[in-house]
Amino acid sequence: MMLHRLRHELNTPAIKKFRDFYISAAILFVTPLVLQNQFLVGTLVNAILIRSGIRHSDEQLLLASIVPSIGALASGLLLANLTSHLALMIPFIWLGNLSIALISRYFFVNQKRNYFASTFFAAGIKTIILLAAAFLLLQFALVPVEFLTIFGANQLITGIFGAILAFFIIKHK
Repeated sequence: MMLHRLRHELNTPAIKKFRDFYISAAILFVTPLVLQNQFLVGTLVNAILIRSGIRHSDEQLLLASIVPSIGALASGLLLANLTSHLALMIPFIWLGNLSIALISRYFFVNQKRNYFASTFFAAGIKTIILLAAAFLLLQFALVPVEFLTIFGANQLITGIFGAILAFFIIKHK
């Protein structure tokens, strides 16, 4: 009887949502540590950020937005010899991650817009933020020119693929 009650208490909607968030946060941290392919990491991270934007609170999104870049910086593998320059981009990455989650939520959930229009637009805004930051830092010779591709076209591609993956994850639930 006590075990049944405990199972019931652990399966309340609030506990499920709490558990879901921390599993997502763990995946966001571990993904850059174990995968060394920028496209796979970016797609998975963007999918989880979009899904988190739709499902979780603003406070949780702040944490979710910073976790992937900490994992990437800790691993040192994702950008290989360019990782040392990544530290300068971290605040912009956090802002970009937060933007893809919040903008997706705003247009898809709050404004009831088309899912793909909402998330693709959010991916575009994230890309603009990151590309502008990389361009600005490049002007001061603080980052290599490769960052324009990494934080430009690659971000847009992984943002769009992440939106498509998130759609199937959300639809499957």
